[in-house]
Amino acid sequence: MWDYWFEAIVLFMLFGISGRIWFLARHLDEVHDCLHIFEERVFNTDDEIHVNDGQGNVRIMGLEDFMDEFGFDPREAETPDTDGKASESEIDAWDNAKI
Repeated sequence: MWDYWFEAIVLFMLFGISGRIWFLARHLDEVHDCLHIFEERVFNTDDEIHVNDGQGNVRIMGLEDFMDEFGFDPREAETPDTDGKASESEIDAWDNAKI
């Protein structure tokens, strides 16, 4: 009689352990999915940074991509006059510029 109780207790414990393992595996699946989402946000491969709580994006590009898209090298940009005075031709060009 005592042998049956012992076997019942052991079986109950084994079922309890297997149930806990099943719940733990299900929870670890959720944690695994969360880690993948975190990895996608941190190590973003599409050269965009999400700013302002995801409402805006800032695109990051290299120098070659910038020169291909905009057609000039920003390192060789003209330096503005330091005296602060513009010539009449510059003022006329600014006033007559098409927007």
